[in-house]
Amino acid sequence: MISTWLFIIGFNVYLPWRLARLFGLKNKIWLIGLYILFFAGFILARVSISLKMRFDSVLVSAAYNLAGAWLGIFLYLACVMVFFEIVNLIYRFPPVKAGWTVIVLTAAISAYALYNAASFKIAEITIPIKNLENEVKIMLITDVHLGASRSESYLAEIVQKTNDLAPDFVVLAGDIVDSKVVLSRNMLAPLKELQAPAYFVYGNHDVYVGLDEVIAKMEENNVKVMRNDVSVVNGIKLVGLNYMSADDSVYDPHRVTDETIKDILPTLDLSGDIPKVVLHHGPWGVEYMNEYGVDLILTGHTHGGQVFPVNFIVKTIFPYYKGLVEYNGTYMYISQGAGTFMSRMRLGTNNEINFITLEPQS
Repeated sequence: MISTWLFIIGFNVYLPWRLARLFGLKNKIWLIGLYILFFAGFILARVSISLKMRFDSVLVSAAYNLAGAWLGIFLYLACVMVFFEIVNLIYRFPPVKAGWTVIVLTAAISAYALYNAASFKIAEITIPIKNLENEVKIMLITDVHLGASRSESYLAEIVQKTNDLAPDFVVLAGDIVDSKVVLSRNMLAPLKELQAPAYFVYGNHDVYVGLDEVIAKMEENNVKVMRNDVSVVNGIKLVGLNYMSADDSVYDPHRVTDETIKDILPTLDLSGDIPKVVLHHGPWGVEYMNEYGVDLILTGHTHGGQVFPVNFIVKTIFPYYKGLVEYNGTYMYISQGAGTFMSRMRLGTNNEINFITLEPQS
């Protein structure tokens, strides 16, 4: 966290100064104006993140989207400028020409990242499961972040694509909502059109916005909410866990409860040879689940890093951060998520919903 703030403050100081130098803006008013613009973007981001979880307001949503776009642009301006400085050590560019090159490259990268995040893909995978009698098809939907930057129509499209593929059941692994507007306008209504049974576990953002209200809306739209319980679905023990840490030794900046996976698992009925699939928002605790014979964990939370180069940072934070991984016979599948957080950008990753086929292990 400290390193993140050092990065933000450092580049907020450096970038305006460097741009002013490249464009020959010697008047201090220009430099002061650039500093105000840069720091105002981050202040707006901090304020709008808090407000969107409390109020249904067009103004707040607009501020949040503006701040999110600015954060993405800032990130790519910093990356392009660092690349320029390295190249500039070898070949000296004319200052004004270099300045415009930096601006144009930043704009092009940001525009592509915005375009790439406007839609979602369907990621398909087949996973062998021992003791499974018949093939089972599951749609995993997670991290939609519906609200200020994702409309009801986006969720309706996800539901339509899900129905087209006709899964046996649907699992929603948290962070379905991201602002108060979702609840006050019942933007979750498209979920009622799902043609397969649907099961939901909550994520940290669902708690921030208002967990009791989120749960009520999910149930109102025919989605079963699982809170540390087990249901037998299509010959599978589906285990739905609340958002929690793996154990007390792990620091989680998003922690919303004192429950831990280590403590909760012994309280659940995980006996028998029937295949066990765990639904949890965060991709951790696999070592404890493996002890109880869990075959597969379906999860999200990381967004796969969402944007380059953040994906490399996320990879150092989470041992498992996207795709299919295996731990001593227990599979974990981490979705990149159907939506985005804060900045509506994707670079090096994709919005996705995940069509998972479980087949009997030969």
